Amino acid sequence: MSKARYASLDLGSNTLRCLLAEGIDPRHFRALAMARRITRLGGNFCALRGLDEQAMDRTCEALAELAAWLEREKVDQIFAVATGVVREAKNGPEFLRRVFLETRLPVRLISGKEEARLMLKGVLASLGKGDIHRLVADVGGWSTEVIWAEGDRPQKVRSVGLGAVALCEKFLKNDPPAPEEMASLEAYTRKILGEVLNGSPGDGWRTKGLHPELVGTAGTATTLAAMDLKLRIYDGQRINGHRLPLARLQEMYRTLQTLPLVERKKIPGLEEGREDLILAGTAVFLILLEVMQ
Repeated sequence: MSKARYASLDLGSNTLRCLLAEGIDPRHFRALAMARRITRLGGNFCALRGLDEQAMDRTCEALAELAAWLEREKVDQIFAVATGVVREAKNGPEFLRRVFLETRLPVRLISGKEEARLMLKGVLASLGKGDIHRLVADVGGWSTEVIWAEGDRPQKVRSVGLGAVALCEKFLKNDPPAPEEMASLEAYTRKILGEVLNGSPGDGWRTKGLHPELVGTAGTATTLAAMDLKLRIYDGQRINGHRLPLARLQEMYRTLQTLPLVERKKIPGLEEGREDLILAGTAVFLILLEVMQ
């Protein structure tokens, strides 16, 4: 008897990801294949207009190809969620209805807090639980999810409007960016993250003096790991659990600021389609490390 097949789909503000797996028993799965496509759904987002027409078109095209693949693979059940920019878009619900009509994919919109908790489950499944204090961050295209976890218990969960696509489009107009553009991006990010981590009186994140681990997940973090490892071919096994020292991250950040897009594309490990976003995403991680001390 063949094993049941499942697909997990994440429709993000920059990247569409899908994991195909088969059930081994009621609590365990075996990964069979992964698919990913940068569609930049959050590109050219406008608060008044909502999601951009061209961004929706290319995302629906990618989803249609993905749906056809899953049908060929005879998937029994699909778990699909939308995050980030779809939460903010006034035409977000309309877009998800279009997705279902065109692809029959049942994409569900989730809150920032649910996204963060699901993210923590994935991190702990990969790194293990243990009695460790961790700050876990997912720097996405339109938002950043931050969790303060003690062991396997999420103590604080926040989703903030700091994403690589949003920050890049808001601040970085030149190629390479002007120093004043980087300064404005950093000041804005520092203000938002400082408010999150410091909190109101009695609502701090208890990072002082504990030197907790900062665990990064999703596209920005894995790209930085791949760049540090100089991977010309993506290797999730090597990237998972990779430790990136602060000094090395700072060095990469300084170098990236001096390079035009055409030169960044030549960097081993820098995924095509992220060459303009990597600076903003790196800034979020660096400032997280700064304000958590």
